[in-house]
Amino acid sequence: MKLLSKLKEIHKAEHPHFIYIDYDMYKKWKYLFLLMVRMNKYYKTVKIFRKKYKYHNNIVVIGLRFYGRNVKRRTNGYAKEFVDNHPNTPCLYCGNILTKQNATADHIIPVSKGGNNAKVNLIVCCEDCNGERGDREFYDYLNKKNKTWDKNKFI
Repeated sequence: MKLLSKLKEIHKAEHPHFIYIDYDMYKKWKYLFLLMVRMNKYYKTVKIFRKKYKYHNNIVVIGLRFYGRNVKRRTNGYAKEFVDNHPNTPCLYCGNILTKQNATADHIIPVSKGGNNAKVNLIVCCEDCNGERGDREFYDYLNKKNKTWDKNKFI
């Protein structure tokens, strides 16, 4: 019953910035969920794993709201607020300590590839890594820069 209600929710979604499901449910039914997201014209199919996001634990974002090509890039203050709340945090890619001067918001799914500015699609990294990454795939770049990264970890 829970599966059917979630599938119906995914198929009819129009307004939320992203669609997510529990990690355990995703492991069991991932192909069915991804198919339902593809059938919804308002969302782009993605896979973003989050250990914690606001009130939720162990979720997988399976769809990002697609706004077309003219997405305004407004992520002002996100990186600085993150550094204020998490001092001495290293850059996810290179390991340098993030400060207000070098911290920037990076899109996991780039805007040029259909990503949006939902906070669930943003991470904080240093300016150098953000510029170097460009619009490369997130996990490809992460594995190139940080060899110790475990693919099974959540972001």
